[in-house]
Amino acid sequence: MSLFEFKKPKSRSDFDSYFYFRWKILRKPYGQPLGTEKDDYEENAYHLMSLDFSNKIVGVGRVHIVNDIKMKKSAQIRYMAVLKKNRLNGIGTEILGKLEEYAFNNSINSIILNSRENAIDFYKKNGYEVIKKTHILYDSIQHWMMSKSNNTYLK
Repeated sequence: MSLFEFKKPKSRSDFDSYFYFRWKILRKPYGQPLGTEKDDYEENAYHLMSLDFSNKIVGVGRVHIVNDIKMKKSAQIRYMAVLKKNRLNGIGTEILGKLEEYAFNNSINSIILNSRENAIDFYKKNGYEVIKKTHILYDSIQHWMMSKSNNTYLK
């Protein structure tokens, strides 16, 4: 039995806590204001969060469909974050797996993501391949495009 619960945020309170967690882990350390943790895909995305035994968020992630003719039917995973003290507990892997399951069960052919340099090994261990070096976020965080196909998922 897992010490952590995985669920979709449903209420306004859930979403407020979910977005605040994303900001606190992914944006605040770089001096970014509240609001930078959201983008235009939020309403049509599948969101997931992990809660500990005291009902506090310890990890989050999101996937949305990418409408790009060149990429066929694909999805993008974004805003993966796990509290530092809870890393290596399988939370990130569980969130990633559930996001992939959602995408591939909705006729997605492949998933792309832009990994921070320090997370590349995590995604490789979960079946993703490095495609190319991409942008540098906030003048300091190198990102790499990675992908995983439905064929890899089914193995």
